[in-house]
Amino acid sequence: LCLVINTPTKGNDLSREGFRIRRTALDRSIGVITSLDTARAMVAIIQKNITATDLEVFNISEFTSF
Repeated sequence: LCLVINTPTKGNDLSREGFRIRRTALDRSIGVITSLDTARAMVAIIQKNITATDLEVFNISEFTSF
């Protein structure tokens, strides 16, 4: 599994190294995470050995409150 974790600091400025890293990863079909919260959630899933069959997909727009 290949994955890049790269959090943007100045948006999508083409001259910044972070933008080039994200763009190259996407061009090579490598997943990119741009949020530390998402990265932490992914680590928790890996640590708990959660698989796709353990998950349920739902439409968040169908919920009015959490």
